[in-house]
Amino acid sequence: MDKRIEEYLSYLESVRGLSSRTLRVYADDLERYEAFLADNDIDAVQAHEIRSFAGSLVMEGKASSSVNRALSTIRGYYRYRMRFGGLKSDPGREVENLTMTRPLPKFMFEDEMAQLIESIDGTGFMDARDRALFEVLYSTGCRASEIAGITLDRIDFPRGLIRVLGKGSKERVVFLGKMASTALANYLVLRSMRLSRLKARDHGRAFINTKGSPLTVRGMEKIVEKRRTASNMRKAISPHSFRHSFATGLVAAGADIRVVQEMLGHSSISTTQVYTHVDMEHLRKVYELAHPHGTKER
Repeated sequence: MDKRIEEYLSYLESVRGLSSRTLRVYADDLERYEAFLADNDIDAVQAHEIRSFAGSLVMEGKASSSVNRALSTIRGYYRYRMRFGGLKSDPGREVENLTMTRPLPKFMFEDEMAQLIESIDGTGFMDARDRALFEVLYSTGCRASEIAGITLDRIDFPRGLIRVLGKGSKERVVFLGKMASTALANYLVLRSMRLSRLKARDHGRAFINTKGSPLTVRGMEKIVEKRRTASNMRKAISPHSFRHSFATGLVAAGADIRVVQEMLGHSSISTTQVYTHVDMEHLRKVYELAHPHGTKER
């Protein structure tokens, strides 16, 4: 290891008080950087060489977070050399971090959605409610908090739509498909009967719990987990997975990304664009399942 790197690591240990574990990470990053530079003087490099090093890490399959950590280590080294080593210019200042990619949202394929909903085959209040809840979540792409806030006067069955309040109390119109509309109408009949039997106050919220109170987001999460387990679905899902599935389906069908943005109530198009990447994952799975050479092992 270059003596100057050793001096920097000693400084981090004695002056900055870094732990041995953290020092090992710094040392690994700088050793890798030194090896990449080969015979080039570490104090004579330019910004483009640091960028090339970052590119080499990407080509090795390193995560953006790992690459950015290495860049941070390198910038720290050059700041130290500027302050204590007489370095005249700092090449690290001109190198920016990689943009962190968002993890792809978890969604359900059509067969998984069908498996989940069809597993609810009872005719009582809870089965009707849960079936309606899932159908409405999937049909509208609403957030769980938006579903929890739906009141009866905001449902328009003749026109097949619901007016929901999204983030920032912004109202938007979402659409009820035929299956969602039927499931919701059937449930609302049992909802009325339930409240009458309980002699409970009607708060006006469309979705209620077994005691007649408005169904909360936490309540929805418990319902989804209970139904997921009962349907033998191995994939981890949440109420938000229905929203992701809704958006992925629209993108897969060729819907304009700005239309999807409007239907989801996103304020920024960048938030919606993640579903274009999800759709590529969808196409990859379809290919692997359907194409004779799609899977590595047969």
